[in-house]
Amino acid sequence: MTFRIAFYPLLGDVVYGFFGDVVDFLSMACTTFGVCTSLGFGCDILLAGLRRVDCGTGAFCESNVPADDGSESDKAKAWKVGIIAIITLIASISVVTGLDKGLKTISQVTFGLGNLLLLSLVYLDNTWYLINSYVQSVGHYMQYLVLIGFQTDAFEQLSLEFVPTASTLWDQASFRDVDGNATTDKIWANKIYTDVTKATGRPMGDPAEYFGSHSSSWIDAWTIFYWGWWVSWAPFVGIFVATISRGRTIRQVVLGAFLAPIVYSFFFLIILGSLGIKMQRVVELGLNHPADWVAGTVNCTAMGYDKSGTPFSQDAVALANIGYFSLACRAHPDRLYDVLSPYGSGMFKFLGIITLMGVALYFVTSSDSGSFVDDTLSAGGLMHCPIPQRIYWAVTEGACAMALMYSGGSNAIAALQNVSIISGFPLTIGICFMCASLHRAAKYDMGEKDIMDSTRFITGLFDFTEGFSPNMPAGAVLPNVRERLLSLSISWAAPFFTLHDMNIKIFSPAKASLITATVAAMFVCWIGCMFGEISSVNASYVGWVMYTCMITSIMYVRVKAREAYNVYGYWLEDTFSCLVMWPFVCSQLSLQAKALEPIVDINIDQNALIYAHLKKDHQASQDDKIPFQNTPQVARATEIVHPSTLHTHKIQSPFSTTAVQANMPVDGYPSQELGPIDGRIMMPHASMIAPASMIPPASMIPPASDPVVGSHLHGYA
Repeated sequence: MTFRIAFYPLLGDVVYGFFGDVVDFLSMACTTFGVCTSLGFGCDILLAGLRRVDCGTGAFCESNVPADDGSESDKAKAWKVGIIAIITLIASISVVTGLDKGLKTISQVTFGLGNLLLLSLVYLDNTWYLINSYVQSVGHYMQYLVLIGFQTDAFEQLSLEFVPTASTLWDQASFRDVDGNATTDKIWANKIYTDVTKATGRPMGDPAEYFGSHSSSWIDAWTIFYWGWWVSWAPFVGIFVATISRGRTIRQVVLGAFLAPIVYSFFFLIILGSLGIKMQRVVELGLNHPADWVAGTVNCTAMGYDKSGTPFSQDAVALANIGYFSLACRAHPDRLYDVLSPYGSGMFKFLGIITLMGVALYFVTSSDSGSFVDDTLSAGGLMHCPIPQRIYWAVTEGACAMALMYSGGSNAIAALQNVSIISGFPLTIGICFMCASLHRAAKYDMGEKDIMDSTRFITGLFDFTEGFSPNMPAGAVLPNVRERLLSLSISWAAPFFTLHDMNIKIFSPAKASLITATVAAMFVCWIGCMFGEISSVNASYVGWVMYTCMITSIMYVRVKAREAYNVYGYWLEDTFSCLVMWPFVCSQLSLQAKALEPIVDINIDQNALIYAHLKKDHQASQDDKIPFQNTPQVARATEIVHPSTLHTHKIQSPFSTTAVQANMPVDGYPSQELGPIDGRIMMPHASMIAPASMIPPASMIPPASDPVVGSHLHGYA
């Protein structure tokens, strides 16, 4: 079981070649860096926990465990490296013992510790408040799910153009003459800010002051980071869940592995979050220093806290001694343990030890499962790999986390965040195609007719990863490598030329010429405008408009080609393929048109044919003065001659008095679909019906031995 297999229903046997190797490589990279990020965050929380448990409750802490105060002390770094080393050692032992013994046992113990901590907090504090908070918070989540799910900070990101600091947005900054002195060098600055400042003679106002905008960097540090982090976990979580769910139905996996953990996670996070909100309100009311809810800020100095999060005022120290801290002013790793403080010194020790053990074992299971998946991917899907290889991946993940944490210093967390985002970006695109691939596999597994009775293009867009010699069934006659390279080269230089081969096959001469001329004009204008940017500012943007129009035209031709050749797929797939691989698409369509005739004439109005037959039958019933619904049908057999030796089935049309003999292969599947789906002509089985006049001539039906026919599951791209 490897990650590449998820793309098999979409791409076919190409996944077993170089393309699949790239997919598995990216999956291993995402898994490794995702686990590294988790280990990096985990060692901070564990280091703070060791120090707090050693100190006990109170405002101040004296311990031999060093504080991670951002000073980059060698002692704190050494402790963090030691924590990661211990987690890696336990994970290595677990991965060696296997899923049933090591990982399963540790997971069950960890789950029990989490429940013990959670239930203890529920009973120790205001139980009624916590239960109400859970119900209310779930309702708020459902209410704001759509609203927040589409939140992109559009106007906060717009503010990046209104400040002197150069924007990181695409093409919103350039080398500008800021001071108006031609003798000085141009500097990298925002276009709008520079132009407006020069025009008015004064700097632009602050967007936060005028519009109440929050920081433009918030979505990067929060939303985008968590998106990248979670996506980087997707490969190994998906493969791991699939491994332990072997033999179960999709419904059981969705309910047991997706929905149930989500509900449990809601409960865990809401309980801890509710206790945190309660503690913050207690401190604000006790110190009489409310937060600025409009700006979303807290004045920590006024509340008696220094920059490191330590209370210094008399009132803040007094509240801290009884277990109440201003969480908004505390260091991030300390907040979890602050929530455990109000219940007494002895109870804090008990809860702190449970928390330490639970957090450590949770990260052990993460490292263990990540190592297991990396091991499986690197072994080509083998479930039982050599023990040295298992140890290698566990140690590699730990060593990577140590290197990032030790060398990063105060920027270690930022480095881990960036690694997660970078590794998660390419996988995000792949996950979108995995959804389409899974949909195809499910439809094939259910035996749905639209996919079972479809064909495929004779070439694939990713055949170049196999040197244009993909693995095909025996007897398949495909264009040779020279023909493929020649067609692809022409498509790069003149896509309209190769696209015209398909246009004249499926459209009328006038329409084919119009589409070809349109693509040619858009292509020439696109290239011309890109070069025009040298002498005319913003000409390249007009060029990208031309490019979009060209891609739209190519996409339209490919959608129609699917209909004409009964190739299963969606227009969204065609859009993306044309957008990033338009030379390959044009070459594919050209080679398809040269090799095979279309199965269906897509220019025929199918509804008009049906209504014509209905009208003819109704007229015949009127002439005989017999009610139409009781008219006896007299069959006139029309035979379709197929080149292969087949048995036949008689099909009675309800639209006319014609019975049609359709040639069928011996195995029960159609040797060639006589038309596409969704309202068009279709006669794949004896149960299907069609008027005789709607059946294409035998010359358009390829032989049953043609390997292109009847390929149902893979190779559609």
